[in-house]
Amino acid sequence: MRSLWREILLETLLGYVSWSLCHGLAPMIYYFPLQTLELTGLEVFGIAFLSPIFLTINPFWNLVNKKWMLALLRIITVGSIASFQAPNAKIRLVVLALGVSSSLIVQAVTWWTGSGLQRYLRTWGFISGQIFLVVLRIWYTSLNPIWSYQMSNRVILTLSTIATLDRISADGDCSKPEGKKTSQAAKGMACRPHWLLAGAAFGSLVFLTHWIFGEVSLVSRWAVSGHPHPGPEPNPFGGAVLLSLVSGLMLPTCTWFPGTSLIWWVTGAASAAGLLYLPTWAAAVSGCVLALFTASMWPLVLGHLISSGSSPGKTMTTAMIFYLLDTFFCAWCTAFKFVPGGVYARERSDVLLGTVMLIIGLNMLFGPKKSLHFLLQTKNSPKVLFRKSEKYMTLFLWLLVGVGLLGLGLRHKAYKRNLGKRAPATEVSAAIWPLRFGYDNEGWTSLERSAQLLNQTGADFITILESDASKPFIGNNDLTMWLGEKLGFYTDFGPSARDHTWGIMVLSRYPIVRSEHHLLPSPEGEIAPAITLTVTISGKLVDFVVTHFGNHEDDLDRKLQAIAISKLLKSSSNQVIFLGYITSAPGSRDYQQLIEHGNVKDIDSTDQDRWCEYIMYRGLIRLGYARISHAELSDSEIQMAKFRIPDDPINYRDNQKVVTDHREVPEKIHFSPRFGSYKEGHNYENNHHFHMSTPKYFL
Repeated sequence: MRSLWREILLETLLGYVSWSLCHGLAPMIYYFPLQTLELTGLEVFGIAFLSPIFLTINPFWNLVNKKWMLALLRIITVGSIASFQAPNAKIRLVVLALGVSSSLIVQAVTWWTGSGLQRYLRTWGFISGQIFLVVLRIWYTSLNPIWSYQMSNRVILTLSTIATLDRISADGDCSKPEGKKTSQAAKGMACRPHWLLAGAAFGSLVFLTHWIFGEVSLVSRWAVSGHPHPGPEPNPFGGAVLLSLVSGLMLPTCTWFPGTSLIWWVTGAASAAGLLYLPTWAAAVSGCVLALFTASMWPLVLGHLISSGSSPGKTMTTAMIFYLLDTFFCAWCTAFKFVPGGVYARERSDVLLGTVMLIIGLNMLFGPKKSLHFLLQTKNSPKVLFRKSEKYMTLFLWLLVGVGLLGLGLRHKAYKRNLGKRAPATEVSAAIWPLRFGYDNEGWTSLERSAQLLNQTGADFITILESDASKPFIGNNDLTMWLGEKLGFYTDFGPSARDHTWGIMVLSRYPIVRSEHHLLPSPEGEIAPAITLTVTISGKLVDFVVTHFGNHEDDLDRKLQAIAISKLLKSSSNQVIFLGYITSAPGSRDYQQLIEHGNVKDIDSTDQDRWCEYIMYRGLIRLGYARISHAELSDSEIQMAKFRIPDDPINYRDNQKVVTDHREVPEKIHFSPRFGSYKEGHNYENNHHFHMSTPKYFL
């Protein structure tokens, strides 16, 4: 046997690639209906996950077991990493789908053939690949580097190619017979789990891991609430999630661990319910217990999977059917307004999580009680090598934990050092922008460019809509944490990721004193979120109300949402800024509801060329108003306003005169010259520029 360390490292890298392909396909499929707000037909590429069905055909099974064919499939798998270099999103989707299909067939072949020790290392490589994935995401602040940066994509492609070539050279041994099994192992194999239940449990476990533990910050986002008690911050609390995951993998090796008992399943089910329903810290602790449970299931479920019989095609196809159904149902829970049958899945994450836990529990309670290494033990793979492999794998996993905790610590220290560096001021600038989950209009990640753009605006307070990318079909990314750390801003994420909204992110240069997350009335359409906040700016408290209304087609929703927001505005302090996406024209019913009953003023009531984004205020002195073109970075522009906080909130005079020549106002209230100068009409050029008769200044 080759060096165990070498085998572990190579199999972990290839396991990471398999997980990354799995994580990468759903967001690419989702990108297309995101553009049209309806199904496009490209969702059919989800059948890439069903490629193992071909293995039920005996000639095909015999073909893929040939060394040259397996080598070709391995090359296609690793080559699909280069889909990130594709010239457009459709080609990228096709290449990525081919990679996912090939990856699943390679897994089925290599997990069901070869010596016991080879299969043990391959399956554990898949498990450790998941841990390696979340550790890498820690160092890249929630992003998977393989799908985020050109350079890291090339580096991973190169390393994975080397690992793949090494595996190809070793695959010649995979199809050789193992020799006679020991009587004890043969007895264990006689009690095979049913392939249907084993497959369903594996698919459900893959989805559960992807959904909640695809990134260590996700548990915190499920448990989040408003300030001053928002619950655990993703960093450093993500370290507790990472520790729980690896500790869970270690549990099955403990002789006292009741891994297949009803008590352990009840513990897991209770923790899932706690994460879904309990507030803040109680939910976060439940999430850590669920991480322990989920990770402890991996050796058991994988053992059942590969010992379920001689039909890997049926078993893996079943697994991927369950994974695919879970993923689509998860999308339906939030996107119910835009999909057929969505009314039945609306906000039913409880049904999804309950079903997943039930399937895993049935497999745990009614499957064999033997461990993974026991099920794979043969005369050709002596016990000493299994014990040595287990020891090395344990050491390697704890090494990954150390690397992950180091990354969290360094990031946390740097973030705290960068907070609150803005000099005290009596002027405040506020901006609103729909980010579209960190993907540009061509389907590529836009975070670096978005951070640069936001930094160039010089805004002190930014509300970013369509920002909850924590969902598995969007990428499991924590955009709030990423932008907060990148820009050195205080943050608020809300409402909770379990509330089925598209999310609101708040970035503030100044400390957030308190905040509250709201779910607005949405009887017909998508769930509309809102956040009310109080921010201390140079010792003065200013309230903010930020929101994203439902679709224009849902008239009743918009009416009720406008009433709810007007009440929040009216109950705010004398000094308040409203930043909202209200899907109504200036002067419309909903607009008037906010102005009249919310007791606020429009930043520029003469601007009739708006539709969704609005900035309103009360108790402040308006200084300027600007609209910055999106330049294909999103589908919507940035709107921005500048205000002065009056010394006397009762006796002050608001500015009324409008000027467009920046030379007529003090330099300190100028908008950034980076975006050019005053421009009438739309800016259609592929660069960010002022447009729509802005910037305007008020005297």
